[in-house]
Amino acid sequence: MIPLILRLKKNAHKEIAKAQDILVETLYEVFDKAVIHGGTALWRCYKGKRFSEDVDVYIEKNIKKINQLFEAFEKKGFTIKKKKIGENSLYSNLKFNRIHVRFEALFKKIKGSLHEYETVEGNFITIYTLTEEELLKEKIATYLKRLKTRDLYDIFFLLRHIEKISLVKNDLKKLITKFRQPIDEKDLKVIVYEGIIPKTEEMLMYIKRRA
Repeated sequence: MIPLILRLKKNAHKEIAKAQDILVETLYEVFDKAVIHGGTALWRCYKGKRFSEDVDVYIEKNIKKINQLFEAFEKKGFTIKKKKIGENSLYSNLKFNRIHVRFEALFKKIKGSLHEYETVEGNFITIYTLTEEELLKEKIATYLKRLKTRDLYDIFFLLRHIEKISLVKNDLKKLITKFRQPIDEKDLKVIVYEGIIPKTEEMLMYIKRRA
């Protein structure tokens, strides 16, 4: 299999991906039950074709361990540009060499599923993530909230790999009923690094067929 670093077209994406790998490895040194979700889980664990800048995780709310994590990030060469800890979430912007990576966490105890995470060099590390069905439900909720074309593309991608449609049928019906056009359709061509760029109408038609 061709490693990610050779499949990514943009140098900036390659550098961000390298930084993400260091973040993820460091994360599990401190939070060994962390669960990776969102776009990063899709392209690293489920062979997605869309680049994702953020590292999104579920972790417990433990301020001492969070501070330990950011100290570990700094030891690995990251500069903490922004770090905001709220009641239910954490947002941070980290700089590594010349690039920026966002690390975001929701404070939830989520039981993840073991899966292989593909590094940019083509190696694999075992992490916790969500199942494809769980990711799809999450993506549907996210799309209806912010109407980003990347989320619709992720739904389209996941549906091609889910066999037990009955597990997500109600969520798909909700998406179809409440569907509105994405606000940023042109952005998709910038972040899909392999394959065709489907139009909104094509993705919606496929979703309706599967529902």
